[in-house]
Amino acid sequence: MKDAITYLHTIVKKLIQIILISILVLQVQGQVVINEFGASNTFTIEDPDYEESADWVEIHNEDSQPVNLKDYYLTDDFNSPAKWQIQGDAVIGPGGFLLIWSDGRNSVLHTGFKLSAEGEELVLSAPDLALVDSVSFSNQVSDVSYGRKTDGSPEWGYFREPTPGSTNNTQSFQGIVFNIPTFSLRGGFYSTSQTLELSSEFGGSIHFTTDGSEPTENSNLYTGPLELAVTTIVRARIFKTEMIGGPVLTNSYFINENSAGGKLPVVSIATDPENFWDPATGIYVQDFKPDWEAPVNIELFENNGADRAAFNRRAGVKINGLNSWRLPQKMLGVYFRKSYGSRSLDYRVTPQRKRNSYKNFALRASGSDWSYTLLRDVVSHHAMLHTNVDIMGFKPSVVFVNGDYLGIHNIREKVDANYIEESYGLGPGTFDMVENTNNPEAGDLLAYQDFQELLSTDLSVGANYDAVVAQADIEEVTDYMIAEMAVRNTSIDHNVMAWKPKEGGKWRWILMDLDRGYFDAASYQLDFYLAQRHLILGDLFENQGYRAYFARRLASRLFTTFNPELMEDL
Repeated sequence: MKDAITYLHTIVKKLIQIILISILVLQVQGQVVINEFGASNTFTIEDPDYEESADWVEIHNEDSQPVNLKDYYLTDDFNSPAKWQIQGDAVIGPGGFLLIWSDGRNSVLHTGFKLSAEGEELVLSAPDLALVDSVSFSNQVSDVSYGRKTDGSPEWGYFREPTPGSTNNTQSFQGIVFNIPTFSLRGGFYSTSQTLELSSEFGGSIHFTTDGSEPTENSNLYTGPLELAVTTIVRARIFKTEMIGGPVLTNSYFINENSAGGKLPVVSIATDPENFWDPATGIYVQDFKPDWEAPVNIELFENNGADRAAFNRRAGVKINGLNSWRLPQKMLGVYFRKSYGSRSLDYRVTPQRKRNSYKNFALRASGSDWSYTLLRDVVSHHAMLHTNVDIMGFKPSVVFVNGDYLGIHNIREKVDANYIEESYGLGPGTFDMVENTNNPEAGDLLAYQDFQELLSTDLSVGANYDAVVAQADIEEVTDYMIAEMAVRNTSIDHNVMAWKPKEGGKWRWILMDLDRGYFDAASYQLDFYLAQRHLILGDLFENQGYRAYFARRLASRLFTTFNPELMEDL
């Protein structure tokens, strides 16, 4: 009997423990909710761990006691509830908030998946995979969050002013407008005044601006045709009651614009004037190189007789250049990102090379050649067009910002990982790209350090020289160095870029930034280039056979590629 009673006590005790645990789980599940998230974060908030704008999920503790989410699960797929588990303590204080970064990094508070702005699910589960909270969502837009209208409320809404990590106390909206207005005229060049009509097949009201800024509900309300007598940038969007305004449609109308003249392609940039000219936030007027990016709309009008823009896209613009930012006319980097609509521009921006996709390009005001010809760099690359050397594609253009003439800029490829990916069809992480012998632009330095060890051996010894030749494309690098010498480029102490596939292939060099060429040519002879530490010419010259090869190659290039008569015809 005693044993039976003891057994019953044990059973009752275990049942009580199970009941208490179940009650505790239910209480915890009722205490925490998915409160808000951003599935397309660009400028809302920066992740302090990795200093990037990752998507985020906010968990809110409604209870008066702390809650630890250790071992809880978060997923973007109802069918895979255990997709990512919180490792380590994740305590949320009473009434507090916890931010989880959805960036695919799979660490601590960084999920192993990314949110899709096209719509999916978010599911929070307890350690035993019991459902705690979930939400399904459709298309999201950049820097607009989706969350509970008030913390913990069953009603959800969209926030134009997200509040990651804090209470949802900004204005919420029932939905987002995804429709765009119709323009009666394409953007382009007109010799006389024009009449522009705007319309919406989807109802709502149309608001527009002509100063480059994005329209808001407080911008001009469209009530009738617009008379365009001078060059005008028109930006318009549709607004509906209780909804966030739709996408902004932008068109540039050049009216009797003599500065374009149809002789060069025209780039039209539209943006809030403060992004360029504000004393505190304008990227164009600082006495230092600003590192922030301005959202813009960019159009390219080719000088080929087309009656419309070659492309009309949203993008971001930053000030580029190591030193050229000090000049009155800046070099602008143009960046295409998913948050602006797409991660890349599928268009052949420069005609010289067979590349049809760009994550970025530069509008270059020729750097050190700015107050001289604006041609030194472009002419030098053009001369090497039919050689084996990797060059930067180019296209002269005229740039306007909000309809104001900003002068001639050369559209240029940017030499980065995307340059190699699109030029050679290599995937990310499959090649090394090294700037100035010690800065990994892509991949790592291991292979290049091995190559430098080979260069440090006695290259007068045939076997050592042959080991270098096995690693480097000698014809390509020789022509590359001859080009640097032929144009008398002096800025090669920080403009040397080498790359090689991780599997197979040889090191190649990319011709970059020749805007300091042709200055004081007599002062820069062979000895100058032999002494340049980032070039490998001095190393190779230890080998007598290479010196003879270089002399023959130099004579050939001077007679053909850099023949004065041919150069004059470029």
